[in-house]
Amino acid sequence: MASGQTTTGPQQADREEIKDRLIAEAEEAEREHGGASRQLFDLRTIIGTMFLVYGVYLTIRGITDAQAAIDKAAGVRINLWTGLAALVMGVIFLAWALLRPITIEETAESQAEAIVEEREHEDAMTGEAGEERERDTAGRFHH
Repeated sequence: MASGQTTTGPQQADREEIKDRLIAEAEEAEREHGGASRQLFDLRTIIGTMFLVYGVYLTIRGITDAQAAIDKAAGVRINLWTGLAALVMGVIFLAWALLRPITIEETAESQAEAIVEEREHEDAMTGEAGEERERDTAGRFHH
């Protein structure tokens, strides 16, 4: 949906219904499995960890660089500075992931919006926006 459009009437009710259902399913899964896997597979955690790994490697390389390598880089310990920058980026990403974890509401809201947009696209393509449709168990609509 375009950012300038507002949702009213049936679209808003559908979005809220889908969002409520997704939140209920997510909360049930959270009770069963916990939130550790969601946090572990958060993209910020993966990216932050990679920055830390490369940062440690480059920092060690920068500290142990031979004088010939430093002279080759115009007297700058490029591995050391790049490694330190990567360490800072890794810490920033991991702090972001820890201080602002993904919540069930954010996940459900984005999924509900995607489902509503998919339905609107299908309606526009088929021209059947006014027809009643049946839902299957996954929440998709059938004509």
